[in-house]
Amino acid sequence: MLIEKAGAFAIVLECVTPNTAKKITSLLKIPTIGIGSSSYCDGQVLVTDDILGLSGFYPKFVKKYANLRRTIEKAVKNYSKEVKTKVFPKDRNFLYGK
Repeated sequence: MLIEKAGAFAIVLECVTPNTAKKITSLLKIPTIGIGSSSYCDGQVLVTDDILGLSGFYPKFVKKYANLRRTIEKAVKNYSKEVKTKVFPKDRNFLYGK
């Protein structure tokens, strides 16, 4: 409550229990934003790299919505292989042609 009184416009609650999040949220007039702190917070935030499957670090509170890490790794490996084997670039890939 002192943080709210000091002028904060919101408070982030990271990894607190659902009961704690519920109590804090009910006592404050400003919104609480949770990261791994239950649905009792007014809003939620996650690291974009985590939800896209880029980081390789997945705490329990992260829901991975995609696994772009594998997709990106595959694309980079294919690109590297094509450059090394001179498959890419071709004439059509040059801005002004040859």
